[in-house]
Amino acid sequence: MVKVERYRAIARFARLFPDPAVFEDQDHLVERYLMQSGLPREKAFYLYQNDDEISPLDDSGKPAVAAGTGSFRFQGKNIMAEFMPNANLTLEYYDFGTGLSPEDHSRLWKKQRIGEMSFQLRDFSHETRTLNVTNVSDLYEIMKKQSQTTSLSSIELAKMPEEAFQVTVAYLKSQLRKSAGEDALEVEVYAARDLSASEKSSLEKRLTRESTSSTVYVILSRPSQLMRIETR
Repeated sequence: MVKVERYRAIARFARLFPDPAVFEDQDHLVERYLMQSGLPREKAFYLYQNDDEISPLDDSGKPAVAAGTGSFRFQGKNIMAEFMPNANLTLEYYDFGTGLSPEDHSRLWKKQRIGEMSFQLRDFSHETRTLNVTNVSDLYEIMKKQSQTTSLSSIELAKMPEEAFQVTVAYLKSQLRKSAGEDALEVEVYAARDLSASEKSSLEKRLTRESTSSTVYVILSRPSQLMRIETR
């Protein structure tokens, strides 16, 4: 069992321009903002944002639409572009071990600026969740000690909310890849629900057990021996 901190911030822009800082690589928007606000890079490694598209909403909760043209600063120049007035972005992320307190996170959000655009922090909330996740370090060490050139294991992330499942898989993937990289090994992580029927069948045969919608497969191997999922 692992305790993680879930945060939710709502940023309201009086004028939301098409700034790449907001609309490109949205999966790392929170990470970029917090690092620009002072979060050390080594701690950002423990932050995970779900991969849902971030869609601006107006104050009534409907999709925000462009309703004006104005000038905004981009790459050192003032350019004209359309903007969405009174647009709100809801940003949710999980902290898997930065060591920061909720108060520390709250302070990082006081900058209230993304790219060249300022915003008002309308809401900031936090909750502690306990997730049924195996110890990543222990799993890696067990797999590394197995005598096979390629090791296959599975993890069950049972009874986990959908958004928590997505970020937990991302957490497992990055943590295991970091450990494997230090030992010149390679690792692949797959959620069974994202695989085709033939791919799941191949892995199930190797482990001699059926998968569930909560199953996550981990494959650890030497670079020249990286295992591929058989689909025949």
